[in-house]
Amino acid sequence: MNLMKAQKAELREKLIAEREAIPPEARAAMSRRICDRAVSLSGFRLAETILLYAPKPVEVDVTPIAEAAWAAGKAVAFPRCHQPEDSFAYMTYHIVESLDELHRGSFGLLEPDEDAPLYDPSADPRGSLAFAPAIAFDRAGYRLGYGGGYYDRFFNAYSGSVIGVIFSDFILPSLPHGRYDIRAGLLITEKGVRSTLEN
Repeated sequence: MNLMKAQKAELREKLIAEREAIPPEARAAMSRRICDRAVSLSGFRLAETILLYAPKPVEVDVTPIAEAAWAAGKAVAFPRCHQPEDSFAYMTYHIVESLDELHRGSFGLLEPDEDAPLYDPSADPRGSLAFAPAIAFDRAGYRLGYGGGYYDRFFNAYSGSVIGVIFSDFILPSLPHGRYDIRAGLLITEKGVRSTLEN
C-alpha cells in the first residue's frame, strides 16, 4: 500500500467511527437543513436532471432533494455500481420516478434496476446537478470516499456541477488527493453553503 492509500485508509477508519457516534436524531436534523439549502440553490432550480445517491444510515439523507425535484418536474437519477471481472469497476446513473424503484444491490446499497433508463448527459439540454456523498471533504472540495473509485471515475468524465453534501464537522483543512480525485465546486453543510473555488 502506498503512502497516500495508507493515509486515506487511516482517515476513513477514524472518521467513520466519529460519524457513527453522531446520534441519529442529530443526523436527521442536520440532513434536513442541508436539503433545505440544496433545493434553494439557483442551480437546482435551473437543472433539468438531479443526480443523487441512496444514503447509508450515517450519511446525509438526500431523499428530500429527490422529492423536491420530482415535485418540480425534474428527472432524478441514482447510481448503479458495476464490477466487471475484466476491467475497472464503474458506475452509471439511471432515471427513476420514485424511491420505490430502488432495490438492494451492490454493497447492500439501494440502486435502480439495470433496465431503468440510463442517464445520458449529452441528451440533457438544460444540464444537470450532482450531489456527491463522502466520508469527508476538504476546504478545496476534494473528497474522501470509501476507496472504490466509483464516483471519481464517473465525475472525471462528467461536465455538470458537482456539489458535496456533508456534516460540517467533516470538512477538513486538507485531504490527501491524487490526480484523478474529483473536486466539488460547492459544499453544503447544516451551517451553510461554501464555494471551494477560492481554495
